[in-house]
Amino acid sequence: MKKYVKYDNIEYFMPFLYCNDLYIPLLEELLKGEINPVKYVYGSPHCMWQGGRQTSVKIHTLTMIDNYIKCLKARNLIPTFTFTNINEIEDKLNDEYSNNLLDVVYNNDAHIIVATDILYKHIKSRYPEAKLHCSVINPIIKIIEDKNFDETRFYNEMLDKYEIVVVRPEYVIENINKLDKILSDISRIEILVNQHCQYNCQLHKDHYIIINKSNDYYFSNKKVTEDEIKLSMQIHEQCPKSGGKEYKSVCMTDEQVSRLIDIGVKKIKLQGRHKSFDILFDDLYQHFFNKDIPKEEIRSKIDLICARMVQNNKKISILYAMN
Repeated sequence: MKKYVKYDNIEYFMPFLYCNDLYIPLLEELLKGEINPVKYVYGSPHCMWQGGRQTSVKIHTLTMIDNYIKCLKARNLIPTFTFTNINEIEDKLNDEYSNNLLDVVYNNDAHIIVATDILYKHIKSRYPEAKLHCSVINPIIKIIEDKNFDETRFYNEMLDKYEIVVVRPEYVIENINKLDKILSDISRIEILVNQHCQYNCQLHKDHYIIINKSNDYYFSNKKVTEDEIKLSMQIHEQCPKSGGKEYKSVCMTDEQVSRLIDIGVKKIKLQGRHKSFDILFDDLYQHFFNKDIPKEEIRSKIDLICARMVQNNKKISILYAMN
């Protein structure tokens, strides 16, 4: 019997919450007979605390969100909400919808990714037992703002506060042979393996702020400024796959990931909420699927599963199947 999953005893964080969730039933069907390592699905509906990444639908009542979470948990998945807005977040703490959404998330024992100390304290003040993850945005911002930033100390302090800590890919690569010795609990760190950004990109903070503002503008009548358009173009020009420029990628190799698993890493994250189904499949083949099986064979199998579901009048997207 063919084994589709690449690694054993690993938990995957996938960008399937409110985006590309049609992968959930497709992978379930494909992986019948073997352990499905997808444990966490992350993303967010539109709200003031959301980080600005795209979502599949525009309107989300609290009842819809409550039902969606319950549906995902029934599939043994942990919905993980990305409350990662860093743009003037202190002014958004009292937003009624965001706080009501927090109530629904907490009451369903879902998890939350946060990127600021401010929002961390706000959530913990309401729900001390909330399961929070420290976003990779947190250390990225700090290392850009403070040249003397002690990243190892930061992660160990975050491991004392958070359920799970996402570690900056560059830090992982640079410390790959001693990560288990310098971090206090390597089993609770989350490794982002497919970040296609330029290595140590100095526009990272600006990029997050631009994305955050796209979410802020969704809730207001403000328009993007000329300076923001110019900055967005500058970021795009520096990103990989735009203009054919040479760059040092942050994406991890099979050898690096295997090394991390050997020293005790248990959690692997794939990004891609903004990616199409087809482009995300390329990353899944690189970091999730067993490469002993040809890429075309796996894709054909997924397409056949999809076609059969459609033929049987099944809505593949879990989100739209509920509406």
